[in-house]
Amino acid sequence: MKTATLANIHWFDERFEYDSKARNQKVEQACFHHFYGKKSMTIVDLGSGTGSNCLYFFEKFPAEQKWIFIETEENISEYALKRLSREGEKKGYQTKYSGDALILTKEERKIEITYRTASFLDLVDVVNLDEVDLVMASATFDLISFPQFCVFGSVLLEKKLPLLTTLNYAEINFVPEEPSDIFFIEKYESYMNRSQHFGKAMGKKCPRILVDFFQKQNAKVEFGSSIWKLEGTPAKTMNHHLVKFIEIASTMMINEDDEKNLFDTWMKEKKIKIDNGAMNTYVQYYDLFVTNE
Repeated sequence: MKTATLANIHWFDERFEYDSKARNQKVEQACFHHFYGKKSMTIVDLGSGTGSNCLYFFEKFPAEQKWIFIETEENISEYALKRLSREGEKKGYQTKYSGDALILTKEERKIEITYRTASFLDLVDVVNLDEVDLVMASATFDLISFPQFCVFGSVLLEKKLPLLTTLNYAEINFVPEEPSDIFFIEKYESYMNRSQHFGKAMGKKCPRILVDFFQKQNAKVEFGSSIWKLEGTPAKTMNHHLVKFIEIASTMMINEDDEKNLFDTWMKEKKIKIDNGAMNTYVQYYDLFVTNE
């Protein structure tokens, strides 16, 4: 399951600011409360990409941490370690490599980061889950099918492993709104639900499916909305990234020439508005913290 490629590394880096602002504080605090008083933690980050979860949380979690990144492309994980080394130094940490691990230290704090090049669906084969305190994922589960998640989620429940999953896609809205927005957004969302070798990804249904799945298993679920706010000129770069992604995905789902012409016009108008700082984009996500004790 690919979650990042070298071609979109900058997208993952640039979205960090918006991801951080969007995180649901109630869900985040539920996670912190659960681990209150712990002196050390081992965290597995699924589809870890360029290391944004670690960058956001490593100063919020206990002083001693071990992070294990699970990513399908080794070059992405190598980049992530370089990024975290660079960002750690900016925060006053000493950084060094020990074998395949990056270690950040400052006063009593020690953060060790390693990676595994594998699909997170094979988690039980690449990580000793008996040594893990928290499993984390962001913008990940909407990419897989419900049957795949059922198998994965059942493992977490069996192991009684807490899960923090953030930025699960629900919907997107543009302001100002155009009548054709609904039609072409649906084309984009149908791309998420297209048939693939593993079935159909959960896409926008993901948040509801996750909550329902865990609640039916009597797990405790804290959940709430988190919203990307890409507003005006400051968000111009991110808005261009987003509409380009929508353009590529939607084009694959449009077959009729008339629809393609209408879509091209719609997309040109969006890009003009972005260039003029006249378009805001709001992406609705949901965050969940799940425990099963």
